[in-house]
Amino acid sequence: MWLTLKIAVISRGWWPSIKGGSEKFAVKVSTGLYVRGHEVIGITRWIHGFPRPDAPHKLIIMKERKIWPLLSSFRFSLWASEVANKLDVDMVLVNSYWGEISPLYIRKPCIAIVHDVGFLEPVTNAYIGFWRLKTKILSRLVRKHVLAKVLEQVDAIIVPTKLVRNKILTFFNVDSSKVYVLGFEGVEGPFEKIHIKNRWFDIVCIGRFAPNKGQLILLEAFHKLSKKLPNIRLWLIGSHGIGYELYLSKVMSIAKQINAELGDKRVYVIVNAPEIDWYYKIADICVFPSLGEEGYGLAILEAMAYGKPVVCSDIFAETGIATLDRALIVPRGDVKALANAIIKLYYDPKLREVLSRKGLEYAKTCRWDKVVERIEGILLNIIG
Repeated sequence: MWLTLKIAVISRGWWPSIKGGSEKFAVKVSTGLYVRGHEVIGITRWIHGFPRPDAPHKLIIMKERKIWPLLSSFRFSLWASEVANKLDVDMVLVNSYWGEISPLYIRKPCIAIVHDVGFLEPVTNAYIGFWRLKTKILSRLVRKHVLAKVLEQVDAIIVPTKLVRNKILTFFNVDSSKVYVLGFEGVEGPFEKIHIKNRWFDIVCIGRFAPNKGQLILLEAFHKLSKKLPNIRLWLIGSHGIGYELYLSKVMSIAKQINAELGDKRVYVIVNAPEIDWYYKIADICVFPSLGEEGYGLAILEAMAYGKPVVCSDIFAETGIATLDRALIVPRGDVKALANAIIKLYYDPKLREVLSRKGLEYAKTCRWDKVVERIEGILLNIIG
């Protein structure tokens, strides 16, 4: 007998309002469960000036005129838990950002989706030190305390990879039996190699503008290569990371300096692009130089689904999405190694073709319907 579930999904950010991996995950899973016949109600917020959240199912939206990161997050969590408690649902699925405390107040079966716990990692690199200047010890202690309470409170925890599971079990006193590993995240295609040719060798990096994404590393590597390789262009594509305005300003300032030095526009910084497909299509290679705080690497999977050769930092080897046969992997924060990997792919079209083929083969195994089916099974197991 088929069991239809009534599910509330809480996510502080909602695609396309906030264009990040966790936000896309929440939307794809919610939509997938709805398409499979379950009753789904999304609970999210809409920040003034950002695109309105959208879904085929019901959405309950809290409107925000201005964001004060800690205060706004706290206020949303309390509001979301109150809304969820009033709904006639079987369970509540929470997209658990580190400051998300709504599970502490929800009086229904509650499942937390934890994408990563990278903030618990020690500072090991000068770039990471810059990234954490304003958060440091107090913020990490608060985040750890909050997440510990949440993980203790919820009925189950869903994580993308064994890496995240192992970190949770290392840092927190959590019953291992309530942690479920997906093993992968999803991608919608196109599952074929698509390339718009032009006279340039286009290097594309797609990711939210936040210090952990490593755009500054890539800018430095590109600067080193730009005079040696006169036909390379760099595209930095991403959403506006809330609370990281100074970081984005720094990225844009360095891009402007490089362009002025070269006497030509060779670095493009595109913020909140309505669509990103075109950038994947023009890419000769895609580069993901993240420094940490990654649970899987959804943008890498998207690049592979377009048949793009990938260069990435070793954090993605740890998450499992990058292996030596389908990506060039470099130590995080190592500008020289990153530049050398780009040069290697620039001069070796056969290697680009091998990485393209292997990445595409992997992407074809990671469809969103498989992710939704896996989560549905977990939810039915919990409720049953």
